[in-house]
This record gives sequence, C-alpha cells and structure tokens, in this order.
Amino acid sequence: MPSAAELLVAGLNATLPEKLEKYIEHNLDTTCCITGERITSGIAWKRIIPSSTGEYLDLMHGMTFEYMSVPAAIAYKNSWNLGSRLIFEDGTMYHPYIGRESASKSERPYWSELVREIWPSRRGQNCLCIFAGDFKKRVWNHARVGPLGRSTSVYLLDPDRHVSQNLIVDWQKLINTLNFVEMVYSRGFSKKAIAENLCIHFSAISVDLIGALELEEELAHLRYEPEFEIAILIAQRKE
Repeated sequence: MPSAAELLVAGLNATLPEKLEKYIEHNLDTTCCITGERITSGIAWKRIIPSSTGEYLDLMHGMTFEYMSVPAAIAYKNSWNLGSRLIFEDGTMYHPYIGRESASKSERPYWSELVREIWPSRRGQNCLCIFAGDFKKRVWNHARVGPLGRSTSVYLLDPDRHVSQNLIVDWQKLINTLNFVEMVYSRGFSKKAIAENLCIHFSAISVDLIGALELEEELAHLRYEPEFEIAILIAQRKE
C-alpha cells in the first residue's frame, strides 16, 4: 500500500526541485522522520524543512531521525496551501471545497456532493482523504491511506470546532448522516444548534417545538459518531 506522501505526490504530479536532487542519499537504513516508514534512500530533513519556522516540531515523529523519504520531501515542498484532498491509488485527485458557493465559481467539486458521487463506484479502492477547513495548515503527514468502505481512514481538520484528528468512518453511514444533518440544516437550524442542541438554540421557522424534539432525539445519538464530525463541517442547505 502506498504511503500518504506517495499518494499525495502522485495526485499533485509533483517532483523534487532540481536544486535539491543532489542531496538525495542512498544505502540508508533508517526511518523517515515524517512518515515513520523504513527507508533506504532519502534526504536530510534540514535540507527541506527550515528549522526557523518551528513547523518541523509539528511534522516530525521526533528529532531522533535525521532523514525523510524522497516522497515526503516532495510532498512537503508542494503541500503549502493544500486544503482538502481526496486522492485514489490510480492517481485520480479531487480538490474539493467545503461550501457549494465557492465550488460554483470554479470547476472544483464540494464535499457534500463528492462524498455521494464516488460511492459505491470507488468502494474498496485505496485513498488518501483529508477534510480540511484550513487550507494553509499541513496535516497530510498525519493522514493514513486505506480502502474506501466500511472502515475508511480520513483526516479531519475543523478549526472552528477544534478538531484535528484521524477518524475511521463507514462511508455509507457518512452519507446517511450527511443526509440527516442537511435535512435539519435546511429547515432553518444553524450548524451550532445541530452540533450542540436544537432545543437550546431553537430558532427555526419551519419546525415546531415538538418537531425539534424529535429531530434532537436522533441527533443526540449521531453526535457521538465519527461520521457526524465530518457531516457537520461539510453539510450544505438544499438549494
């Protein structure tokens, strides 16, 4: 199975800057400081990551390892301003927006549409999946590659809700949860109300209090599921 760095490099069709190729060392027997994989060739991380930024402390497994794999080096050099990505092993890459309005101004999809579009045709295919509400923060190094399906590994970065973690989600359940969250959202409730409690934040105009209580009962269960963490980020009101 390819690493997150390898899939990212393939999706971006990225290469190492020519001036850095001379620093590639071979016949190594060490661990990549970013991915944690064993490597036999690589580049000293100090050639790639400027220590003055302090970012290497967030990226690296530890200061013990001196080298990073070549794919990790390429990924680092090409991953600023990355945002959300969905990359499959065949090289197909999606660069989705969170919001429908932003997507309508470009040829890029938005997540709410994309999670439904790829299912079930892509079931079982290995992918790198990053849901990101901040396009400037590098998180690909934390993401894991795995098959799309009942146990899909995804990385979620939602700064507004202070969530930054790997999740294991059932893709069909994600779609079902998204359907429900968007239904509630389209009835006038805010995302804050959906995430916390409809009755506390009751202000919808198309649902009475009894209806809100019924919706809240279902949401009370969904909020504990990893699929909800994604759905509340990417949900869009129906047009």
